[in-house]
Amino acid sequence: MRGTLTLILAGAICLCGIAAVASEIPFSLGVYGGGQTLRLGDVFAFKTEATYGARGGFQLGSGFEFGLDVSFVKLGNDEDKDSTAALGTLRNDIPLTFKATRVGAYIEKKIWNAESRFNLSLGLGGGMLYWKMLDPSTDSIYQTVNNDDRPVQLKASELILSPQLNLHWQMMRRISWTGMIRGDYLTGGGVDFAEAVESARDRWLFTAALGLNFHIGSRGASGAWQDERAEIINRPRPQTAAARTARDRDSDADGITDDKDRCASTRAGAVVDKNGCPLDSDGDGVYDGLDDCPDSPREALGLVDINGCPVDSDFDGVPDYLDACPSDPVGAQVDARGCPLDGDKDGVPDGLDDCPSTLAGAQVDRHGCMDLKVFDQPMLLYIDYPPGSFEVDNRNKERLQKLATLLQVVPDITLEVLAYSDDIGTEVANLKLSEKRANRVRDFLVAYGVATDRIRPVGKGEVDPVASNQTAEGRAKNRRIEIIFHK
Repeated sequence: MRGTLTLILAGAICLCGIAAVASEIPFSLGVYGGGQTLRLGDVFAFKTEATYGARGGFQLGSGFEFGLDVSFVKLGNDEDKDSTAALGTLRNDIPLTFKATRVGAYIEKKIWNAESRFNLSLGLGGGMLYWKMLDPSTDSIYQTVNNDDRPVQLKASELILSPQLNLHWQMMRRISWTGMIRGDYLTGGGVDFAEAVESARDRWLFTAALGLNFHIGSRGASGAWQDERAEIINRPRPQTAAARTARDRDSDADGITDDKDRCASTRAGAVVDKNGCPLDSDGDGVYDGLDDCPDSPREALGLVDINGCPVDSDFDGVPDYLDACPSDPVGAQVDARGCPLDGDKDGVPDGLDDCPSTLAGAQVDRHGCMDLKVFDQPMLLYIDYPPGSFEVDNRNKERLQKLATLLQVVPDITLEVLAYSDDIGTEVANLKLSEKRANRVRDFLVAYGVATDRIRPVGKGEVDPVASNQTAEGRAKNRRIEIIFHK
C-alpha cells in the first residue's frame, strides 16, 4: 500500500514538471470548511464535527489538476451509543477525542467541457494522517497494545488513500466555488497496534465541505478556461524564438535554466545547488529555504513537522527526540528530560496542581488539593480491644495518623473523642475503661503532631449502644470511638 501511494505521488510530480516546461501554469489557492466524521469501526460512534483546511493546485492540461491539501479536525464521540466491541478497556461510553492533522496530495480530472461554468471532477489522492485519541478531561493520550502485547499510545502517523468527488462552479474569471465529498481510507501503514485493535477501529474519515478558490496565473485574453497547454504548444513560432525560449526557460524559477536543471520541478522557495537540485543541510527531508529550523540535529530525524522543526507532542518545551516523557498532560511543569515535576509528591504534576505544597501523605483530589469533606461528619473507629484493654490496634493507628496529617493544615478545627464500651462488667468500671480509651486516642493524635488543647477526650461508658449487647457481634460494635469535629 505504501509503494502504491508513493508511485501515485511520484507520477503526479513528474506530470507537473512536464506541464511546467510546456506552459505558464495557472495556479489556484483555496480554503474550505465543512463537516467530518470517522466511521465503519466496531467500537466508537463519533459525532460529525467541523473541519477546515487549505489547498493549492495547478492545471496540468486536458482537464487534469494536481494539488496539495492540509486540514484539521477534532472529533468527539457520542457516549449514548452502545459499543459492539472494545479496544482493551476503551469503550464508547467513556469520553474521548479524536484529533487529527491531514497532509495530502491529489490528482483530479474534470469530466465535462473545460469551458463549462459548472463541472464535475473525480479525484484520487493520498498522504499522511497524524492522529491521536485523547482523554478530553486531561488531554492525555489513551493507550492500547501492539502485537507483542506491549502498551503503546493510541496515536499514529498513518498513510491514507483518498478518493473524492467535486462539483465546481466558475463564478468569475478568477474565483470559483467547489463542493467536495471525500473519503480517507486509513491503510494501517505506519501503525503498530494489535490485530484485534486494527480490525475493530474506524478506518474511514469522511468529509463533506465547501471551498472558495482564487486562480492565479496567465490565461487567454478571452477569459475562457480552455486547455492552455495545448494552445501554447500548437501556437506557431519562429524557430529562432523557440530555440531561444527553450534555452532561457526556468520552469521552477530556481535560477537554473531548464537545459541545465537536473531537478526542473523544484518547489518554489527552495535553495538549490549548481545543478538546480534542492539542498537539505540538516537531512530532515525539508529543503533549505523552506526549512524554518535548518540546523535541526540528526537525532531529530523523522521527528520534525512540515516546516522542518522538531515536534513537541506534549507542548512542554522539550522536543520529542529529547523527551523521556513525550505524552505529559498539557500544562505540566517538566524537568530537563521532559518529565513532570511533582514538588509535594501527591501524584498531581506541578503546573496542574492547585495546591502545590500539600502536606506529604495527605489524600488529595484531582486538582492536588486535600479533601476536607472528612470533617463534615463524625469519624467512627471500631477498635478490636481485648477484654479490659485500651490500646489502639494497628489498622486504626494508620487512620489516626492520616487524620493528624489533615488536622495540621486546618488548625481552627477542634475535636471531641467519645469512647464507648459494651455492658460486660460494672457500669463504673466500663466508664473508667472508656475514659482510658478516649485518652489513649488523644495521646496518639498528640504524638502525631496535633495540639493537646484541640482535643477533648470523653469516656461515655456503656450508654448509647448502637447494637445489642446480647451477642458478641453487637458488643464489638458498641466498643467504639466517635470523633466529632467542630469548625
